[in-house]
Amino acid sequence: MEGSIVSRKQLPRATEMHVTAHETKPRMRRPLREQMDAQSSIHQLLITIARRKRFLLAMVILGGVLAGLAGFAVPVGYEATTQVILDAPTRTGPAGTEPAPEMLDARIDDNITMLLSQGHLRRVMAALRKTEAGGTAEQGDAGTGSSRPDPARGGRSILRSFADGLLGGIWPQGKPEAADAAELKALRKGTRVGQELRSRVISIGFTDHDPTRAAMVANTFARLFIDDLAMRRQAADRLELTSIVAALPGVQRDLAEATDRLEKYRLSHGAVDQGAADNAAKETAELSQQISLSKADLSATESRLQHIQELRKEGASVASLAQAIGSPALADLAARQANDTAHKNLSDAINREIEQGTARIAAEASIYRAQIAALESRKNVLDAVVADTAGRLSGLRALEPQVSILTERYNQLLTQQQDLIRRIATPSAGVSVLSAAWPPTVPKTLSPIFLIPPGMVVFGLLGGVFVVVRNRLDQTLRGEAEAEAALGVPCLGLIPQAATMHARRLKQLVLAQQRSRYSRAVTSLLVAAAPKQARDRSSHIILVTSSVQDDGKTELAWSLALAATRLGGRVLFLDLDRTGARLTNEFLDEFTALKPHNFFGDYVSERCALHEAIAGMPEIGIDFMALAPSEDLLALLSTVDSSLFTDELHSIYSVVIVNGPLGLGGPEAGLLTGWADAVLFAIRWGRTRRSIARGVLETLASDASVSVPFGSVLTQVNLKKHAGYQFGDSADLLLEETS
Repeated sequence: MEGSIVSRKQLPRATEMHVTAHETKPRMRRPLREQMDAQSSIHQLLITIARRKRFLLAMVILGGVLAGLAGFAVPVGYEATTQVILDAPTRTGPAGTEPAPEMLDARIDDNITMLLSQGHLRRVMAALRKTEAGGTAEQGDAGTGSSRPDPARGGRSILRSFADGLLGGIWPQGKPEAADAAELKALRKGTRVGQELRSRVISIGFTDHDPTRAAMVANTFARLFIDDLAMRRQAADRLELTSIVAALPGVQRDLAEATDRLEKYRLSHGAVDQGAADNAAKETAELSQQISLSKADLSATESRLQHIQELRKEGASVASLAQAIGSPALADLAARQANDTAHKNLSDAINREIEQGTARIAAEASIYRAQIAALESRKNVLDAVVADTAGRLSGLRALEPQVSILTERYNQLLTQQQDLIRRIATPSAGVSVLSAAWPPTVPKTLSPIFLIPPGMVVFGLLGGVFVVVRNRLDQTLRGEAEAEAALGVPCLGLIPQAATMHARRLKQLVLAQQRSRYSRAVTSLLVAAAPKQARDRSSHIILVTSSVQDDGKTELAWSLALAATRLGGRVLFLDLDRTGARLTNEFLDEFTALKPHNFFGDYVSERCALHEAIAGMPEIGIDFMALAPSEDLLALLSTVDSSLFTDELHSIYSVVIVNGPLGLGGPEAGLLTGWADAVLFAIRWGRTRRSIARGVLETLASDASVSVPFGSVLTQVNLKKHAGYQFGDSADLLLEETS
């Protein structure tokens, strides 16, 4: 059939949406708006921020409130600091000079490491528990007296007990080891230990919400550390004194024997001045000194071993055994055993550590015995040489150095013995308190008011980033220029959003309130799409379609039909879409006296005349024709010649509004473009995605005749929000009130 829809669909299809391809007809011929490149990125950013200023203000206020609440929720921390000073080093360098600074740094590092060790933290934790238990008992005794309780402190205690119970119910602590580990972690977290500049002073700080407890913990840290160092030094001095006392009789005996030999030699040989055996005598004397030192070390080791065995027989405590053995690992195990006595693996580890320490001391004694035997063997050889040389030359000079060395050794041991007795009587840790901690009055943490500005700034920035990202990810269409740039067809206007949309309300907006924004927008759109007089005909068929449902297509079609009645002439509303049945049924119920018995399919199939398929709406001046629910629109459009029916419609009606099917519903909308003089594509403002609209519009354009112009319409536009985008389009004119 010549000029039919079927023959028209066999034409080559366009692959791109070029506006020039739709401008052969003069109705909607106007240049597309330029995309808004004139606005800089900063200007667009400022517009976006200004549009969402209420949201940003709410975010700023929320950030300030949350920061303030967080500041009030975090307890105020007070830091108390105790300062300890290391004793000045003795002048042990050459010519009485000070030792190297590296030695002082090493001492500082050693003390800081010991202060933060697990063993010291456990001792501090045990001491704090005892102190707090004693303080609680004293408060209980004082509470039974006549003193009145502090209501504020009682209230805080009740709240703390309630909070502890609540937290305990949510996060149960479980085993005692977990509670000890948590307490140790909190103690380590609140402790600060460091050197003051480059001095010998070490500061010990502790932070707590109670200033009195902060000072108590800092002082306890320093006191226990100094006491522990003093006890360690005293134990070491006792062991050294024991070894010296054990070595003194042997040295005294050797000195007496050497003096006796010297006197006997002088009596038997007289005074001689020969010195052939000086070297042998000196070596012998040195060996004698080494043997004496080794015997003293052996005696000290044996005494230490015997002391350990006696302690074990007496059933002494693990701490006493740890001090006697000198094992830091055993001391830490003893501290852990004090907190958990029922741990079997811990007892096995303690017994294993004691056996290893005892075996190590016994091995040291064996090494000393072997060393003494080797030295004595060497000394016997040298004694034979010295005796032979002394017999041939003179033994006087061989005996005098021995007496001198033994005398010096004996005097040295006596001096060390007196010094050790003095140090044991008045033990010193080498560290003393320079300044004790006092309860601080100024909190370490910032006031909650200082957290509010950063919180407001951070939340403001987060809100700004969210607004910008959301604006960048927005794929909907809002402005005329934006729609034209995205779709490639002219945007003919914007239809404002109406509060309620039903038949009576729509009639009142368009016909009764002709100066309303809605009526002005619809009338202007109708004039732009179908002018009053064209060059070759005086009637127009306008197809209204959209991509998806709820784009306002049916409302737009009825609004155009109502507005067309103001132009004069007859108006036909051809409903070929079943998705907008609600509004169409309202118009039929409100304004139609008799519903039609024939439908669009009967008309195009020539089973009835045009007037038999039309229902009149005399109140609003519109004729109505619809598609029957059982009719297949695709089959009807594919088998008839559209020109036969469009000519008849042109001859009778001035404006024919075709409420077409959805573009995504099938090819029917593309086939209907051959019936229309203009196609209006409805796009819901701020909701229809541009990719879907572009795809549907390209499909319609590929099925349409080259002479059919296309135009887009933004529906349900919120004019107030639209004004915030500052697009500068026809919506700004609609906001202006007419006089």
